[in-house]
Amino acid sequence: MASRQSTSDVHTALLDAARDLIAEIGYSEMSHADITAAVGIGRTTFYEHFSSKEDVLVELVRRDLPPKTEEIIAAVDSDLPPDQRLAVLARGMVRYVGTDHIGLVLHTEVPHLSPDAQRSIAEAHRGLTSEFAGVYRQGVMSGVFREMPPRFAGRMMEQIIMTGGKAVMESAEPTVEVDTIADDTAEVLVSAFRAHTD
Repeated sequence: MASRQSTSDVHTALLDAARDLIAEIGYSEMSHADITAAVGIGRTTFYEHFSSKEDVLVELVRRDLPPKTEEIIAAVDSDLPPDQRLAVLARGMVRYVGTDHIGLVLHTEVPHLSPDAQRSIAEAHRGLTSEFAGVYRQGVMSGVFREMPPRFAGRMMEQIIMTGGKAVMESAEPTVEVDTIADDTAEVLVSAFRAHTD
């Protein structure tokens, strides 16, 4: 039992070390050696837990993203009209991507990961993706948003939010500028989808 707990502790420590290293030096610069050195274990022990650096990232996302997703969704009042709900979701995502390094890594590194890793990460995103899609569909049905091909609409949402998140992360004082950038991003996003009434 003690050995099992010890193994669990090492596994968690490896994930936590990887998360800290991603924030400090970035995912692409992080190596197995960096992770094992941070935890104080050998390479062999690392491979008892993970098959690769990519495997660490996937598990880290699967551990940390769903609770964050639930928090972002829970912040949205379901009684708000679709345009306001979309704005609240967008603000939450910009704050997450801009102030949490895993949020940015997800969108910058995912295209370079293996197909299996991409599928696993997409699965961890499913709740948030469904929420954005649902709000958009409600907006289209109520006449608040104009109708676009779903894939195009989804890609546009992602790119606008990622632009806002990157602007936060690259700003001189991210924690000071995050709210203004999140508000501006939400405004641009809602405007892009709003139905024209003229």
